[in-house]
Amino acid sequence: MRDFRDAKAMAHTLRAALAAKGHKVTNSESLELIAQAFGVADWNTLSAAIRGEVVGLRNNAPPQFPTTATLHRALDYACRRKHRYAMLEHLLLALIDDVDASAVMKACKVDLSVLREKLTNYIENDKTLVVADGSEPKRTAGFQRVEQRAALYAEGRGLRLRTGAELLLAIFAESESPAAQLLAEQRMTREDALNFIMHGIAKGGGDTAA
Repeated sequence: MRDFRDAKAMAHTLRAALAAKGHKVTNSESLELIAQAFGVADWNTLSAAIRGEVVGLRNNAPPQFPTTATLHRALDYACRRKHRYAMLEHLLLALIDDVDASAVMKACKVDLSVLREKLTNYIENDKTLVVADGSEPKRTAGFQRVEQRAALYAEGRGLRLRTGAELLLAIFAESESPAAQLLAEQRMTREDALNFIMHGIAKGGGDTAA
């Protein structure tokens, strides 16, 4: 079974399949489409992940592509509910089960069970999101901005790839979103998150060992 390490081969297969149907795309375009299918911003990000994975295998290190499953989970939440868009609320719900993001939220005293319940209620009760044709959900502009912002945060920290922690941090900039407001309800701030991510300081003055 193929995974993201087979992305180039998958792009070649996709390009051939589209050509057979009369849709011509360039090699670069097919690579970008495959990157999107894996839930990353662009081919360069996916390519870096592939290189990191190869190095990791050589050094017996763990895989270096931490957010793929989380992004897929967010899109799946929207898809299963037949939602037109994948929103920040879908993403935050997925981040509750992301090892890096959940560690930050726990350190910031967020009650994950309460947050999960409120997010689920919000998502399931907004009937305006549902579409009858069952088409694939599209990321909202806010969702895309969070992905891009998270990549910049990771780069600023000297990381090759973003983690769930950067995605979580990036949500705070979308202050008008219900996702950011639900975090605020839990009395979690961007400063709380930064203190833990950058310095290992938990909310209230404790550290990672506390």
